[in-house]
Amino acid sequence: MINTKDLKYILFFLCTNLLLAQDYYWTGDGRDQDFFNEENWINPSTNQSPENGSIEPSQPINFDLLLSCEASTISSEETDIISQTPVLFSEVSNNDNWSHFYSAAAINDGNNGSQQTFVINVTDLPTAGANFRVLKTVANAQWAIGNPQSLNIGINTITVNEVSFDRAVNIQFSSGNVAFDALFLNGSSIYSAPSDPIVFEPSKTLYVTNGVLNISSFSGGNLILNENSYVHINNSDPLLNNAKVYFNSPLSWLRLDNVNPNQVNDNYVSQMFVYDTNAEYPKTIRLDNYYDSGTIIRAECLDTEPLTIYSNEDNSGTEAQIKVNQVYNGSAIPNQMNNDIHSFYLKRGYMLTLAVNDDGTGKSKVFIASEEDLEIHNLSNFFQDGISFIRVIPWNWVSKKGTGGDITGMNNTWFYRWNNKWISDLQRECIPMAWGKTNADDDNDINLYQSKYKTTHVLGFNEPDDCEGQSGQYNDLCTISTALEVYENLMKSGLRLVSPACRQNAVFNWLDLFNQQAIQNDIRIDVIAVHWYDWGGNPQNSTNADPNTIFNRFKIYLQDVYDLYGLPIWITEFNGNKYRSIQTNRQFMELAIPYLESLDYVERYAWFEPQNIDTPQDPGNGEFFDRAMSLTDIGMFYKNQTSAPSMPDSYYTGQNNLNDETVVNQFTYSCTPNKTLSIHTDIVNQNVILKVIPNPAIDKIKILFSEPIKWIKLYSMNGSLIKRQVLNGYVDVSDLQSGIYILILNNYHFKLLKQ
Repeated sequence: MINTKDLKYILFFLCTNLLLAQDYYWTGDGRDQDFFNEENWINPSTNQSPENGSIEPSQPINFDLLLSCEASTISSEETDIISQTPVLFSEVSNNDNWSHFYSAAAINDGNNGSQQTFVINVTDLPTAGANFRVLKTVANAQWAIGNPQSLNIGINTITVNEVSFDRAVNIQFSSGNVAFDALFLNGSSIYSAPSDPIVFEPSKTLYVTNGVLNISSFSGGNLILNENSYVHINNSDPLLNNAKVYFNSPLSWLRLDNVNPNQVNDNYVSQMFVYDTNAEYPKTIRLDNYYDSGTIIRAECLDTEPLTIYSNEDNSGTEAQIKVNQVYNGSAIPNQMNNDIHSFYLKRGYMLTLAVNDDGTGKSKVFIASEEDLEIHNLSNFFQDGISFIRVIPWNWVSKKGTGGDITGMNNTWFYRWNNKWISDLQRECIPMAWGKTNADDDNDINLYQSKYKTTHVLGFNEPDDCEGQSGQYNDLCTISTALEVYENLMKSGLRLVSPACRQNAVFNWLDLFNQQAIQNDIRIDVIAVHWYDWGGNPQNSTNADPNTIFNRFKIYLQDVYDLYGLPIWITEFNGNKYRSIQTNRQFMELAIPYLESLDYVERYAWFEPQNIDTPQDPGNGEFFDRAMSLTDIGMFYKNQTSAPSMPDSYYTGQNNLNDETVVNQFTYSCTPNKTLSIHTDIVNQNVILKVIPNPAIDKIKILFSEPIKWIKLYSMNGSLIKRQVLNGYVDVSDLQSGIYILILNNYHFKLLKQ
């Protein structure tokens, strides 16, 4: 006869198995990446897919899912202007080489002359290219026609400044064959790729391991991010109905494309957990920028190991794991690999600096695994003298637009001040500047740079070429050999290095000689910093100079700098000149900023606000705010400028003044859809045998595995990591409470029942 205790257990076991029989894992058998295609999922017990209609957009999913590949609910299809006519666009009636237009504002629609900012993300252009122009009515209701401008692949921002009267604004296009995937007007989306929300019952869970998921929103259930999991949500309200997110690995992230770090901290961190503990910024969770309007969220863990180094080429031989935010040099490099590193594997979201000298000097390179893992199979060409310095830090994704000075309210993701004391905030990365010798001449300076949160670069000296002013007047810094000796110390920070920023013409003489001597002495420069105020245009005697003429000189200047150095450029100070009128500066800005946004070799820029010549305490001719601290036209234009990614590529392989070779990234994403979320006691594949017995368990479980066990992880159903190790083939579970647990061996997932 079965006693009461045994009966309870049998009922518990049967009910649990009945429940677990409804779990599914991703196979991709539907031959697409559609999350809602039931044929892409399978039940490990029945070898059947879910019923049709059980995984549907906006409908609650009533079972657990395990994703270990790439899936999406977002259409990747682009559209074009013709396809969106007449829904969004209209045809031009009198066709004079202009085919379509978008109406941004109309008379009597209540716009009251407000600024109009139209953003189009162009994905393809006709073979001959395409142009746009702005048509707007003036005070007497007559139409004014703007000059044609070229459209570019990527983000194009079209801004029409504010006026004091009601008016109409049309954006005309020369071709309807302009393809795009996103449109915005005044910050609001008017077109985006179709997408549907994922909804789970509150008690159900989506597990992601070694997977990538692109979705619009997640609602109701639990989202658990295990190792190598990257979930991207593009809705401005991403986590609905008390959905919870568990970060079970620091080598995973949640990317919210349209929620900035301030909003994440205020509205969503309470729904996030690092393992089983409530997330706390910045103690247990990182909130990094994701360009203009997004956030990348990761667990903050000092033991994170994003880098694997190898003693042989092709990621073979002796290997070692490298932790984040630490300096490894000389004999401190693990496994006696000092001067014996020939390949590496860097996880996405991290920046790596390697150098031949153990203090970070000498031949060196910076590698960035921005949104793709970076796998380099051969380092020998450049690092023939060996590698004795390693530093890995988290990457931060910023846009081009910044500010010189801690100026808030400009919708920018980075800023700097003319010193090294300031720090990043939630919304902006702060780039420290080694303004002069005393900011780069001892270990305290280096330690300061290394300690800064969310900082990835350090700016070099400010106008050291000026022996009578700025940093050049102190400590003989205008002498190139002296400046070079001090600048070399910045290499010890392990950060990406921006050159000294010289006065306008000195970039072609003083900085050129500085760079030549830097190359001779193996001193790395990653980025060229420039200042530009159009001093060659005789600004004192041309207060109302033609903005187009100023702009053309600016374009020639930037191209000449790039032709000379062949490196990315940061424009850390520029304007139309303090002697020029407000109108001239404003019109110059309106030409210059969109152009900078379109240039591949310009990584960052920061407008400099000149003070009034006659009354220094008053706002000058290029200020963001007036004396009442209201935005000027210049400030409004700058604030509303949508900015492109500073470094848009998914990875960067270290071009600098010492080396311009192209290094091939040999990473290839692969997934393992057969790693089942299973209650079965064993898995037998063609080359793998794995048994976990008994299951259900009382005191301990036996692990029989035909592969080496790389890791074992045990999680409670709420995401809590329970530390366990395999001893003599057994795992002790005697102290666990009765219930269901997730056991991960390498990448194989089991549901373990503890009696």
